Amino acid sequence: MKHAPLKYIWCLLLALAFLPGAAMAQEGEVGINADHLTSDSQGRYALFSGNVRITRDGAVLKADTVQLHYEDGKKKGDTTKGLSLIEAEGNVTMDFEEKHATADKALYDLRKEEVTLTGGPPKVVSGESTLTGKTIVINRLTGAIKVDSGESTRVKVRLVPGEKGFSFTPEKKDK
Repeated sequence: MKHAPLKYIWCLLLALAFLPGAAMAQEGEVGINADHLTSDSQGRYALFSGNVRITRDGAVLKADTVQLHYEDGKKKGDTTKGLSLIEAEGNVTMDFEEKHATADKALYDLRKEEVTLTGGPPKVVSGESTLTGKTIVINRLTGAIKVDSGESTRVKVRLVPGEKGFSFTPEKKDK
């Protein structure tokens, strides 16, 4: 297995867009702590494993493993370059924008700006309000939320009056 050049790892770290505001601007320091890091430039991924903790601008992602997939733009017809997919697995927790999410697995598709939470079942908490289902999909661009049920898991929502609820659209910054 070949190791990715340091520049690819830095690109991945700077492009961690699952954290608040990252899709809008590349601001803020990113910190990653893990027991192990394996990277492969030919496979175009970096795998962090063992007590993974990623922080950026007050947001925190924790999981047993986090794999970052990136594109180098060298495939025929491929115009994508940089981080394309983030996969977090095992005891996933995300704290962001006064919300707390838990799941067995989280996938963040940067092309679609969608976070998909599965397993556990997944749960999002905002204040006293809660949202659970078999699958929760959050679109970071539009703020749309889609929750699906399963054979043994129904969609459950608990809304508490006077709270912000489940808005996921990033706030626009004045320039």
